[in-house]
Amino acid sequence: MVRQPTTGEKVPFTNKQMISSPYILLISAWIFFGVSHSVLASGSVKRVAVKMMGRGYKYYRAIYSLIATVTLLILLHYHFSCADTILWRVPLIEKAIATLCILSGLVIMAICIRKYFLDLSGIHAIMGISRPLVLQETGMHAYVRHPLYFGTLLFVWGIFMGYPYWNNLVSCICLTLYILIGIYFEEKKLELEYGDVYKKYHVVVPALFPDNFKKD
Repeated sequence: MVRQPTTGEKVPFTNKQMISSPYILLISAWIFFGVSHSVLASGSVKRVAVKMMGRGYKYYRAIYSLIATVTLLILLHYHFSCADTILWRVPLIEKAIATLCILSGLVIMAICIRKYFLDLSGIHAIMGISRPLVLQETGMHAYVRHPLYFGTLLFVWGIFMGYPYWNNLVSCICLTLYILIGIYFEEKKLELEYGDVYKKYHVVVPALFPDNFKKD
């Protein structure tokens, strides 16, 4: 049983905890998720899928989303099953800030998912609806290029702030690195797809954190 620290007391992180197998496996699980997710979304794999699936390729995005969802659920199940150690007792002000971050992140994620979930998940293909993907530049996209990632980071780091356990810290760091790496490759793809339109948008709008809320 983990000893609960007194208010403001931090639990020292030992070398034994750092190399303990649950956390190594958790990091490995995030690496597997990130690599598999990125490989399946790569252009080379998609070109192979086009040749192999033919007309059925229109369902590729839906299959990809299903695989990503299942692997993420398995990863999260393992995350919550990890033996965890609390780092410090959370004071009331920190709980309030954490709650604000969590709720704000959830609202931003919900708005983004509602706006383009059906397109990105591939559900439209299953429903027989064909709609071309367009570059999003309005709404929250007028302030940050990746509002869904911004909301996700607010949400997960808010959880860590409110529940400062080692497993939450490990997952937050892994997910943040994955998002930053994903943004780099995603924007390379968007530049190829939208050309100068995206390059202009890239210059005007910050990636994750809004630097102002006033547009000309």
